[in-house]
Amino acid sequence: MLKIITDQFGKKGFIVDNTFITDPYYREDLGVEVDPIEYYGLTEDQLVQFEHMKPEPEEPQPKYEELVQKLKGKKFFIVRWSGDACEHKTLFDDNCACHTSNRVDDPITFFNKYCYGDDVLKDLQDLEVGQKYQVDEMMQDIEIMRVE
Repeated sequence: MLKIITDQFGKKGFIVDNTFITDPYYREDLGVEVDPIEYYGLTEDQLVQFEHMKPEPEEPQPKYEELVQKLKGKKFFIVRWSGDACEHKTLFDDNCACHTSNRVDDPITFFNKYCYGDDVLKDLQDLEVGQKYQVDEMMQDIEIMRVE
């Protein structure tokens, strides 16, 4: 059984393999969340002293497909440009660094075909008609405006 001790700085913890553990909810290298009872062998009574350190459960995040569905009925105008010169190619060709624009009347089809990332889709949900949203990519800039 582990003994809970207090170090010279007033921190409570216990020693495992010559390492002073102050947060029992994480592995000793602080890399992975663990069950302190199963991993370290602590008791419920011992855990009471570390209750304030218990990690908050993460809220489940919606999937990309669910975020796209929330854009249903909204229309956008998307302009994408790059600093590189380009040849005339098809709209949104994967190999094209062209300046392009596109009116998106069906966001579900569009955003399922051209993935923009969860954070962009979340922000577009709250975009009002006439507002613009800037998507900064490494090689290009994309500006999205909500339209009627």
